[in-house]
Amino acid sequence: MGYQWFKIREQDPDDVRAPLFVTGVAAALLGRDRGAAAAPAPLRALRVAFDEYGFLGGDARKAVDSWLSYAAHHAAGDDLEIDLRLHCGPVCERKYALVVDSGGEDQPPEPPATDDDHDMEPPLPPAAAAGEPNPGPTEYITPKSLFSCDALRILRLGGCWLDLPSAIALPSLATLHLARVTGRNGAVQRLVTACPRLADLTLEACGGGNLTELSVPGGTARLRRLALRCCHDLAAVAVADSSELRAFEYRGAVPEPTFLTMQHPLPKIKLCTLDFCGEEPTTSPEQGFLQMFAGVERLHLTSARLGCGIGRGAVFSFPAFPALRNLELTGMLPGDDTAAIAAVTRMLERTPRLETLSLFFLPEPHPVASATEFYANDRADEEAIHAAHKLRHDRHATLAVPGGVDIPACLRERIREMNLVHYQGAMAQRMLARFLLGNAPVVTEVCCEFARGPLPIQTKLMEEMKGWVMNKSANMMFL
Repeated sequence: MGYQWFKIREQDPDDVRAPLFVTGVAAALLGRDRGAAAAPAPLRALRVAFDEYGFLGGDARKAVDSWLSYAAHHAAGDDLEIDLRLHCGPVCERKYALVVDSGGEDQPPEPPATDDDHDMEPPLPPAAAAGEPNPGPTEYITPKSLFSCDALRILRLGGCWLDLPSAIALPSLATLHLARVTGRNGAVQRLVTACPRLADLTLEACGGGNLTELSVPGGTARLRRLALRCCHDLAAVAVADSSELRAFEYRGAVPEPTFLTMQHPLPKIKLCTLDFCGEEPTTSPEQGFLQMFAGVERLHLTSARLGCGIGRGAVFSFPAFPALRNLELTGMLPGDDTAAIAAVTRMLERTPRLETLSLFFLPEPHPVASATEFYANDRADEEAIHAAHKLRHDRHATLAVPGGVDIPACLRERIREMNLVHYQGAMAQRMLARFLLGNAPVVTEVCCEFARGPLPIQTKLMEEMKGWVMNKSANMMFL
């Protein structure tokens, strides 16, 4: 729209930049009705994000109400998309962390709360004290008319308070995406139940403690995609008709065996994404939970440790994936992790038709606290960044493969593409890369993206990796 974007690091009620943004959006909408004799074209989408400004409430509430009213009035048949994201910030505050051995230094315990601390806390409103949730002072309350729009096909809301009418009428809604959305007890469930054509459902950090169970009823259109991200209070999910489900995504703690209930098999499932955020799981995912997705063609597994801790004393519960063609593993791999090859090998033994293997190495937390300041500053000195890098290459290190490791059949006969992302050259990473590349005779594509660091070290790692590849005619790309 031609308006300058600003980076506001702290919300200031007296800052004029956020009101300018609100005025700009209103001008863009009203401008559609000016300057032309004919009626404006039907509105197909309204997408507004306050990411760079922050929603401060006040007069902005009325402005957002008017935008939604305009969109509903000028909608194109039953093909309206509304994307309203009012608050930025991470969806989840849980950071990936490896389990510290007993020999590690323990973090100092937090001091116990005192009576003075309780005296400083503001009193709760009567409704909140009684356990009934209420919207915050700057939280946007959705207008009830939004949930009676026949034309609405896609609805994405972020950072809102759901104020639902007694009768919800969304006959055309097929895609629903809620992020950091709160409301009265049962508000999210009511909204999901009232969408008979719902085919794509995403919930991110929703409920605020009020969403502990979710039921997705069958409707005119069957659910095709379900994503549940960081709804940490959600303990049970039931899908009435999962026969058309093609993609499932989950982010949170390792789920209990009874977390997900599917009333039908998953004959059309193609993609499963599992992300176990927070501290490293001490137990492997339940086999019954993973078994529901045994027919997927693409599987993405993320946890604090690469491989979800398989091979580190946890009970092995990785089921067979006979149709899997693409496997992505994301996590940290410390230099002293001797179980990495065994963990990846066990997975490959259960994926006989695998063709593409991708490993994303998460960076470990930097031991020096001040080093993170190099990355927080947008104008960081290049030499300072390189001084804090973790790229390494020890040419005297012994990269011996642990004994008793069998070469999986898919590695010898099927895998044609390998990707290594954020490769740092630590001992365990080098051992794993050497084992995989040196036992894959049919691989034709190898892509390695190095962690940031000095070019001479990257060059040494590149030459080393070229020497490991069993198929010397493979196309190799280094970034």
